[in-house]
Amino acid sequence: MAAKKPSQIFLSRGGMVIGSSSGNLQLGIPPETIKDTMQMEGGVPRTFIVPKAMFDVQHGVALAEMEFPVYYNFFFRKGKTRIVCSAKQRTRIETVMAEALFGPEEADPVPEFAVGENTPGFTDLKSEMEYFRKSMRDGGRVELDDLVEFCVPDRRGKAVFGETEVRFDPHGNIRIYDQGKKIAAIGGDAPVMVRKSPPPRVSLDFQPPVFGVTTLGAGHGFDPNADTSGLILWVNHRGMMVDPPVNSTEKLAAVGVSPKRIDKIILTHCHADHDAGTLQKIFQEGKIHLYTTRTIYRSFMKKAAALTGIEAGRLERLVDFYPVCIGKPEIIGGGIFHFHYTLHSIPTIAIQASLAGKSLVYSSDTMNDPQFINQLHAEGVLTKNRRDFLLNFPWDRDLVFHEAGIPPIHTPMSYLCSLPRDVRKRMYLVHVNPDSVPEGCGLRIAPTGLTNTVDLGVSPMPREEAVEMLDVFTGVELFAQLPLEKAREFLLSARVSEHRASDIIFSRGDVGDAFYIVMSGEIDIVLDDRILTTYDTGGYFGEKCLFSDEKRTATARVKTDAKLLSIQKEEMLSLIRGTAAESLLHQIADFQNVELRDAVQDNPILDSLSSTQKTRLHGLIRPFSRALQSGEVIALKGSAAGCAYLIREGGVDVYHRRSRIATLSRGGLFGVRKIFRPKEKKNFLFVARGKTALYCIEHDGLKRYLEDNPGVYVKMYHSLY
Repeated sequence: MAAKKPSQIFLSRGGMVIGSSSGNLQLGIPPETIKDTMQMEGGVPRTFIVPKAMFDVQHGVALAEMEFPVYYNFFFRKGKTRIVCSAKQRTRIETVMAEALFGPEEADPVPEFAVGENTPGFTDLKSEMEYFRKSMRDGGRVELDDLVEFCVPDRRGKAVFGETEVRFDPHGNIRIYDQGKKIAAIGGDAPVMVRKSPPPRVSLDFQPPVFGVTTLGAGHGFDPNADTSGLILWVNHRGMMVDPPVNSTEKLAAVGVSPKRIDKIILTHCHADHDAGTLQKIFQEGKIHLYTTRTIYRSFMKKAAALTGIEAGRLERLVDFYPVCIGKPEIIGGGIFHFHYTLHSIPTIAIQASLAGKSLVYSSDTMNDPQFINQLHAEGVLTKNRRDFLLNFPWDRDLVFHEAGIPPIHTPMSYLCSLPRDVRKRMYLVHVNPDSVPEGCGLRIAPTGLTNTVDLGVSPMPREEAVEMLDVFTGVELFAQLPLEKAREFLLSARVSEHRASDIIFSRGDVGDAFYIVMSGEIDIVLDDRILTTYDTGGYFGEKCLFSDEKRTATARVKTDAKLLSIQKEEMLSLIRGTAAESLLHQIADFQNVELRDAVQDNPILDSLSSTQKTRLHGLIRPFSRALQSGEVIALKGSAAGCAYLIREGGVDVYHRRSRIATLSRGGLFGVRKIFRPKEKKNFLFVARGKTALYCIEHDGLKRYLEDNPGVYVKMYHSLY
């Protein structure tokens, strides 16, 4: 009888599980994979193998998100989690785990409160965190060693536990042996992040409310059948995500909601079921406005730096951080917001928002139980000020979103069931498993998805179209450097038009007389039945007509119902004359062609960019002064050191220490590494392979572009050349 072949299962959320005599082993730990393994034979693994790359730059997710497996094995199984990783990875994982499990070591809340310790609800964060840390186990303060054991390979790259041996080589290749037999071999460049098929495109005529809430997920970190809790708060038709679940943006895009409609994040705290999708959202198109306290922000950046391998100082330049003040109203998107610290194991904020006489509250994670709160006051953990504030939760708001997670650090269901009927009628539960909601208790779980958006019924604001046009003016990077007085000229010149799918905006050969910006929907640019690019919200096209009498070189066709903003040629030229926008558009008009699009398409980093990101990048690219002959050296020294290069045609051999280590073809990008490592002594030699033509991108312009596009920054940060 043939021996049973060891099982190897790719998980739907990423990573793979390998059966062994030591139990299931998991290689690669993207967020929420515990929701897959909880339902597998053998259950959640006790042993996790960390791949060489701890962060998937393509999809913006960590591949070593250990937090919830560690919780599960410690709290439910009363055992440790084994982590197989390098010594450097161990240090990074310890940093992440310490921030998530125990909270930040440095937490001085005084500057975060409007009037310091006299602010209602002022908290001693350290005392509260220490209380929860000691309550994690009987007999004293829990340490990381109580939860985790690390298995670090020896100098030969071998890590041994039981009868299982994991071998690592310098290239990241992994071989696993069990009882002397090889049971798995995984290449260092093999994807351990396995993605589901992209969500199918659905035509959904969704109109964001003036004031309302879309629930993205209502489950908690251990609920295998639901996305983790996350919301979109809609204020004046613009969205802000609260703790976005992983992959939420792509799900929204599949139903036609552009990421540019949601350019703000409120981060409530740094547990993985709340911040993993936050990191992903930051690394998508354009800079995100991030709202939270300084304490939570610093903790988040510390985690993000450890997970990505990019120092916190660099990451901070990729986010527009807006610190919130406890006890002071904040105006965000035209709504009035108040924040306060909840009672949780690590620093966490709750949200109150109001607009036009309507109000809502989101509790985030909290232990909102009067009996427990009074007990902590009696034990000296909470001051009277803090106790009284926590006991006075704003149940009177028009809409209440309240968590009901797993005690002892979440509100018990029994207390929520005891609240007055009027409160329960206005309440939606999140961060909850449906099985925990008693039948007939009058409580309901928040329904998820855009079609279940809760609208608070606020009337549209006056001059709504003008405000929407102004959003375009301030939100499209093309106009970012224009002086404010140009806004009036823009509003007087621009015209709004609505179009149905398949409408033709202009055809190839038409006289170009207008410049277009997409306010909503999608527009295909088509040439000979080939779709060159697709523009969505914030994208702009028609720039060639501004600087010449050349007829349209392609057709613009409406892909989905769309709203466009158009400006006639002469009015647009007047608006941008003498500004950086004029130079940018001129550059795009001169060099944006099929040849350049093809070179960009052949680069795996650049091809994944949005149409708007590509257009902006095209404005930075210039043809290299001349063609290169075979064997000609491109030494990145002197003036050449200040440029990156994109191969237009031909190829380039890469040498290091006289050895050829790679050959780049059309679309290959080099000279980028120096942007991130200017003092690095490691030099590469680039040699033309056959007749070769290049595009060049000046470093100064590329640096500015990268800081405005965090996802591109992260991908290029790991560039080899």
